Formats: sequence, C-alpha cells, structure tokens
Amino acid sequence: MLAAEDAAEVQRWAPVSDAEVDEPAEAEAPPLLLRLSHLAEVLAERVDDVPEGERRAFFHILDSVLADGGQSERDAVATGFLESLMAAADRGFDLRRVWHELGTHLRQYCRDWNAFTGIQSPDWMRSA
Repeated sequence: MLAAEDAAEVQRWAPVSDAEVDEPAEAEAPPLLLRLSHLAEVLAERVDDVPEGERRAFFHILDSVLADGGQSERDAVATGFLESLMAAADRGFDLRRVWHELGTHLRQYCRDWNAFTGIQSPDWMRSA
C-alpha cells in the first residue's frame, strides 16, 4: 500500500504532456523528503491498511538510513517522515500503535524532537 501511494505521489508530480510534440513530458520525482512526509501522513491515516510485518520492514529500512545513510537521506527520514508522523500524532494519530515497531534510532529521534520542541515525552516513549 505504501509503495502504491508513493508511486501515485510521484505520478502527481509528473508534468502534463506537451500537446504540441505529442509526447509525455519528462517526469520529475518529488524530493525524497516530501515523498517520506507524504508516506507518514498516509500511514497515520491508514495504519490499519498496512500489515504489521510490512510496517516493521519499512521502519527497519528507515531506521537503517537514519543510522547509516548520507546526510540528505537522514534529513529526509528525520524531517520528512518522523516530524510528519509526530505532527500527525499532535492531530490525533495514536503513535503508540506503531511505537513498538520503530527501531532504536527512530524512537530516539522522536524523543529528541520532543525535547527540542520543549515537549516532555510521555512515559510510554521513555520506557521503550
């Protein structure tokens, strides 16, 4: 489901065909940060549509990128995905539903983000 949503988001970024040359214009993918932000929003809205095993695999990849990826990839995971997921939690998404599925680096970033923004992380975040 997340892969399909990502593909649809990339397609939405594709420019409209140029009618004069009768060929599709070259597609340009949105920046990774925006793609991951979109996926966080979709996940928060449709968490039950993504099987737990698939969520865990996705979070494992993001955790690995946050730990060992290049700077732009780490920024995309942190700012794009995690901060969007935290914002969804502020709007009512129950982050506890997936907290146990997040890897060590993802959880630590969430706690660090709370500290940076002056919010005390709840007990369930600190005990994990």
